[in-house]
Amino acid sequence: GGSKKKKKKKSKKKDKKDKKDKKDKGEDAKNLNDQFGKYGFIRASEKFHKQDEFRAWLSEVKHIDWGMLAGRERDDMWGEFVEDFNTATLPHVKYYNMHEWEQSDSRKKSAKLHKKHKKLKEGSGKNMGVSDEQQREQELQQKRQQKASQEYATELDAVALMHQAKEKEAMAKILSMAMASKK
Repeated sequence: GGSKKKKKKKSKKKDKKDKKDKKDKGEDAKNLNDQFGKYGFIRASEKFHKQDEFRAWLSEVKHIDWGMLAGRERDDMWGEFVEDFNTATLPHVKYYNMHEWEQSDSRKKSAKLHKKHKKLKEGSGKNMGVSDEQQREQELQQKRQQKASQEYATELDAVALMHQAKEKEAMAKILSMAMASKK
């Protein structure tokens, strides 16, 4: 009768192992579901809402100049961006919300500068000359970054105005053709 007990023990061990395997698989699936849509969802039609993020991704990740893409290629790249966005597989958080990331990054840099400046104040007078020079360099760098982001925003505005002008021109052409066909 002792052999039956051994068989039961083996089957219990196997059951425990199976349960553990199922549990592990369930956690992986749960993690994938947590990732999907983690930063929200965008549709292919929402191209203008995520223009900054898309252009940055194109430039920094794909090493492609936005202006060099034809309409079809741009649409294909946009589709790839949307898929990566929705599945939360973009290589960096900044590509999900550029504005929010820039603000957060700016706050972090500011806090770091403040902390560094505070440390240098507490240090000897010998280090002060270097810290002033470093501080000036960092301020110049910050000004350059602000200027670059302003130029980029201006460029985006210009592109938007150009698109509006083209749309108006196309509408005027359609209207004039419609008026001509009625005559």
